[in-house]
Amino acid sequence: MCSRTVIIGMDEPYVQGILQRAFGKYSPLIKVQSADDNANDLSDLLMHWREYETIDWTSVHRSSTIFSNAYCFRKGLIRKAQMAFNIKMYTAKHPTSILCTHVPETWIFELDDVEYLDEALMECFEVEQGMQANTGVSDSRLRQQFILKPSLTARGAGIYVFDTRERLQELLENEFASDDEDDDGDDDGDDDGDDDSGGLAQGQAVSQIREWVIQRYINRPLLLPAHQNRKFHIRVYVLAFGDLSIYVYRHMLALFAPRPYAEATNLDDQTAHLTNTCLQTHSSTFVESSAVSLFWSLDLPKPKLDRIFDQICQILGETFAAVSSESTSFQTWANCMEQFGFDFLVDEECNAMLLEANAYPDFKQTGEELKFVVEGFMEASVAMAAKEFLLKDCVTEDIEKSADNACRDLVEVFT
Repeated sequence: MCSRTVIIGMDEPYVQGILQRAFGKYSPLIKVQSADDNANDLSDLLMHWREYETIDWTSVHRSSTIFSNAYCFRKGLIRKAQMAFNIKMYTAKHPTSILCTHVPETWIFELDDVEYLDEALMECFEVEQGMQANTGVSDSRLRQQFILKPSLTARGAGIYVFDTRERLQELLENEFASDDEDDDGDDDGDDDGDDDSGGLAQGQAVSQIREWVIQRYINRPLLLPAHQNRKFHIRVYVLAFGDLSIYVYRHMLALFAPRPYAEATNLDDQTAHLTNTCLQTHSSTFVESSAVSLFWSLDLPKPKLDRIFDQICQILGETFAAVSSESTSFQTWANCMEQFGFDFLVDEECNAMLLEANAYPDFKQTGEELKFVVEGFMEASVAMAAKEFLLKDCVTEDIEKSADNACRDLVEVFT
């Protein structure tokens, strides 16, 4: 009988429990061992499913029979600046790509000190011109607005909307000033720069980052009266497998800001502009059912939902075509797979716009009511690992049928 061991070591109990139950469906062929357990005989170890920093990359790299739940090099996807650069290179070669029209215009913005803001803006002069063009324009819908995002952070940390140079300078001065006391902060010196647990925490050493992206702000998002005209983004779970196939999990989520959008009249009101659920959960007024909904349950005609989904699939396929063509920042190994969370905004014309990609997505933000979405995605990912990696040499008809059923909601968009 086949006997394979998988070590699971995820920091979040929400994810650890779901994974253990998903692998349990293949017991006794697959044995699950917690990373916290004392290791005994690991001669049949076949897979690490752990936090990025704790994966035994030496064994994964040296052995084609040891599998991993992450790729070692993928900063070309999960660093905002790197992904923007790779997409820019790709669209220059493919001018008819959907990425030309479904990714907000993006500039890489580097700054060591606010004193050098003039020099930094010279590298993204369109932003400077846009802010100057706002002079005398009172209608917020006609003003050119931008959003500033640190390249490495996630979960809404350090993100601001602005439309004047004065506001941009004020934001940067506040960020640098608040981090002066952290100048001696820890720097792990990782060449790859992959902070796979979600990047820096909010307020953590922005002065050490020195790299942002500025995106043209989509100030006319799709608003739904059934959800009080609150801004929302779509969270899409994606499975990257081997070298290289990409699958989109059909059951997507819509994550809503807590307050109505109100046409962006107050750019400082993050409760209207930012849709990250993790920024809301500590509020006494947080209601999970109001913050997270199923995409396919949104109050939109079915043809519009289908159109948005088809766009997302096409965008993701070409995004991976773009990043995988740059082997210095994105490398695939046949014995690796990885789950990603992609964020999309839908504009008032129902066009899906790619915002960013996240490694080790914050599954817990899905909450308890829609936990079945995460459970389904995990079961599909584990089934793919079981069929193609762990039990490939001893798969039975029953196992294959069970795995195929678990993977039924995975849509292949790139191979």
